[in-house]
Amino acid sequence: MKIESLNIGEPQRYPWRGGTMSSMVKQPRAGRVRIDLQGLVGNAQADLVNHGGEDKAVLCLPEQNYALFGIDQPFGFLGENLTLSGLDETQVAVGDRLRFGEVVLEVTQPRSPCWKLSALTENPHFTRQYAESGRVGFYCRVLQAGELAAGMMGEWEQDTAQPRIPIQPLFLAKYRPETAAQWQLLEQIVQHPALSTAWREAIEQQLQERTA
Repeated sequence: MKIESLNIGEPQRYPWRGGTMSSMVKQPRAGRVRIDLQGLVGNAQADLVNHGGEDKAVLCLPEQNYALFGIDQPFGFLGENLTLSGLDETQVAVGDRLRFGEVVLEVTQPRSPCWKLSALTENPHFTRQYAESGRVGFYCRVLQAGELAAGMMGEWEQDTAQPRIPIQPLFLAKYRPETAAQWQLLEQIVQHPALSTAWREAIEQQLQERTA
C-alpha cells in the first residue's frame, strides 16, 4: 500500500446554486505534513456539518477510481486527502487499520457522495453513477498522530476481531437496501465499534423505519 498523493484543500467559492463555498477540490502537497486527530494540518472544511470531525478526519480514495470514472484530473480533484494504491473498496473494511510510519488510521465508514460531485464534473448523472458503483472511497479516524507524505509505503491491517464488512457492499446496502442479506449486513455493522457515529445513527434509523 502506498500514498500516491497527499492532498489539502481550503474553502473557495464556486458558482454552483448561486454561489457555494466548498473545499471539494484539493491540491497535491509535496513534503511531509502533520496529521492529528482532526486530519491533515492545513486542510480546512467549508461544510462542518457534513464534513470533518474525528470520525471523518481523512478521506481516502483508491487511485484507480480516477480511471474507473473517466476522470482525467490531478489527484485530489475528487476531494480525497489521501490517494492510495494497493487496496480498494471491495477489500478494505470498517475497522481495518492503515499504518504509515508512526501514523495509524482506522477505517470508519464509506464516503457519502453529494451533488457537488456532479457540479464539479459538469455531469448531472455523475453523483448517481458514482454512488451506484459503491466505489466511493472511505473515511478514517486518526488513532496515532504523526507526519505523512506522498510516496510513503504503508501496512494494511485487516480487522479480524469483528465480521468483515467491506466498504463497497456496506455503502450499497445503506444506499439502497433491497435484499435480506443487505438488511442483515446493516444489522451487523451497527454493532461494530469502529463504525462512525453518524453512520451508526443513520443505519439505526433505517432499521427502525423498516420494522415500524
